[in-house]
Amino acid sequence: MGTNWQDLPRVKKGNIGESLVNKYLVAHGYIPYSPDVGGSHPFDRIVVAKNKKRIFIAESKTKPARKYYPDTGIELKHYEEYCFIEHKHNLDVFLFFVDEDAGKIYGNWLKKLSASVDVIHNGRMLTYPITVNGIIFFPLVSMIQIADIPSSETEAIKGLSSRKDCYRP
Repeated sequence: MGTNWQDLPRVKKGNIGESLVNKYLVAHGYIPYSPDVGGSHPFDRIVVAKNKKRIFIAESKTKPARKYYPDTGIELKHYEEYCFIEHKHNLDVFLFFVDEDAGKIYGNWLKKLSASVDVIHNGRMLTYPITVNGIIFFPLVSMIQIADIPSSETEAIKGLSSRKDCYRP
């Protein structure tokens, strides 16, 4: 028999991040709706303001910023899917990054993250977004600080991490 999707460490890690984002959204007057199916899904949440005047998509990525660059990113394939959803369905997408190393949740609207930004890093000019090996990276300077992550949650996330060397502190 195959492994249960919910038993995978990356899924457990993502579930913690999604739970933290849900708590934030609810505390700020939003109702997050999640897929009622197991396994992979097109996006994490569709979010509706309690006053019904705003609807958007929330996507949570539970991962730290890169170690040697002032940025974080997502798979280019997913970015392109979110851009398609925004254009086709006229729904804004907000990317939340749950960063266990920083102990913070930060993010921004996909349209804002897609805008060109120049960042000087180690004496070099980097123009974001940058795409490398199928990942699109966004600069940390374009992120809105959302919330602090409780230390118990950061430790739980770190315990489930299988990150690549470029993310190790």
